[in-house]
Amino acid sequence: MSRPRRAAAPKSYAESVSSDREEVSDAFEGTENSVTSADEADLECLPVTLGPDEKLVPLPTPVQITEAKRFITEQTNRCASIRAEYLEQLKALIRIQERLLASQKLLLERQATISPIRRLPQEVLSMVFLIHTTENRQSNWTLMHVCRAWRFAALTTPALWTRIQLTTLSRREKKDKTRSRVSEGYEVCYKPNQLVRALQRLGSVPLDLWILTDLNDWTSLSDGEVLEGNLIGLLRVMQRKLLRPRLRSLCIEACYGRLSVGNSFDEFDFRCLKVLDVAQSAPELFRKIARDVGDLLSLKAVGSDICSLKDKLSHIEELGLLRFHDTNVESMHSILQTSHSLTALSIQGLTIGQHFKMTMTCLRRLDLCEVLAVWPIVCPNLTHLTIKPLVESKYEDICLSQLVYLSYSGSSGRFLRCFDVPALRTLELTAAGGKKDVKNSMQQVWMTNTDPKINPIVFKLIDSNVNSKILAKVLQAMTNCEELYVRRTKITSDLFSSLLPEKRVATSKVKKSKNAKNAKSKETWWIPARKLRVFVGDMAESRAKLDEKDLWTAASNLVALRETASAPLEAFFLRPKDDGWVDFVKDGVGI
Repeated sequence: MSRPRRAAAPKSYAESVSSDREEVSDAFEGTENSVTSADEADLECLPVTLGPDEKLVPLPTPVQITEAKRFITEQTNRCASIRAEYLEQLKALIRIQERLLASQKLLLERQATISPIRRLPQEVLSMVFLIHTTENRQSNWTLMHVCRAWRFAALTTPALWTRIQLTTLSRREKKDKTRSRVSEGYEVCYKPNQLVRALQRLGSVPLDLWILTDLNDWTSLSDGEVLEGNLIGLLRVMQRKLLRPRLRSLCIEACYGRLSVGNSFDEFDFRCLKVLDVAQSAPELFRKIARDVGDLLSLKAVGSDICSLKDKLSHIEELGLLRFHDTNVESMHSILQTSHSLTALSIQGLTIGQHFKMTMTCLRRLDLCEVLAVWPIVCPNLTHLTIKPLVESKYEDICLSQLVYLSYSGSSGRFLRCFDVPALRTLELTAAGGKKDVKNSMQQVWMTNTDPKINPIVFKLIDSNVNSKILAKVLQAMTNCEELYVRRTKITSDLFSSLLPEKRVATSKVKKSKNAKNAKSKETWWIPARKLRVFVGDMAESRAKLDEKDLWTAASNLVALRETASAPLEAFFLRPKDDGWVDFVKDGVGI
């Protein structure tokens, strides 16, 4: 026997009529999802109430339906006709654009026939190419891709093809099967057929030769012997092709090792040699050069080899002294005293006593690396100075009134404090040592004197373990600093917080009068490092952890307050990671 049906629960209905839209919504409380026959009967009995502005929409009549279908058909045909007309007009527009581009191409070709560069003689164009590729270290192949006339001018100018680099493939290049065709303006050759093609374009012009090998890629002694054999084989190919190759410049660079050239240059002609750069001992090569060469203009070599060329340096302009021993100091002194045209000097690993002090008025650039000296050279006209870990024995005042660029790497602030450089524009500082050493060095140079003698316009801080608050105080002491570049150095929010402008009350005295007070107060902005306009912080290579949130907030506040204080920053860039740079001035990050 079936179970009797349970009585239905009472239902309540809530009816709401929207005045904006003509729709009725019913809310059912305590009902199931399905609607029964009893529910339908109840719904039929419900009264429908309309608003005062609502009317029932009557159903369309058969005439209205026929009229609407006819209208839809007409509009469909009309849209199709308009679309076809649009496509026709679009095709016509495309044809007109093609005609315009063809006409513009003909116009440019005709204008190019009478352009000033086309009227240049080939000799003058070749000179322009030569200056461009030499000074800018650009590739000749780029010029050849411009037009047929430029390609012909480049191929018929042997002086453009004098720079050849003999090198070996590294393990990465062998694996990736990639290589660069040009390096710093030199055509790269690592196979005999490449070298033969390069020498065919050279003709009989003296050669600029650069021999480069990365001995760090040698995994064993046998690998090194193979690479050396490949380079010597390329030199023999050059001898067979040119019979007696003439060299205008020679550079031998062996990274992380020594390349044994032996007697590979016996058949070369060095009478035209002007530039020689050999960063390793090669006595046989230098004896050959000493017999043939005239006067050199640029020389960089080891001390023992330079002594064999001391009679060829009367007109030297650039000189690099590498690893001089104490026994060669007197020879070095005589070389420098007789080099009256010397404008650039580089000294590495040399001990100079005070009795060897010399005066060189023509010197413009000086590079000292691991030099033990009081101050070896009196050079009043020096403009560029680079000092890398300098070991000093004494300290004295060094006045360089013409110096505009100073690069210093070291931890001794006592030595840097000796410089008086009133015309300095750029200071590049690598402060070695721990935080305490860097702090003491910077205090000795900038924080102990009210008027520091080193006050650059551009300050570059690289790879330094400096406290951000100390750096802020240094910037406040540099009253001329307009640009700050920080690289591989940890920066915290303390740097930007210490440079925030502040409002301070300034009191000015006035004359006594009936309607005036003895003094009046006025709020003015106090702006640390007021002349600072550019800040660039690159911390992508720094190993220190960064609090980017606090750094972003402090940087944004600094940019905003500088703008309010009428001392805006023109550029403010930060790169905390390798993701990219953030421009706080342009993008307004966090403001």
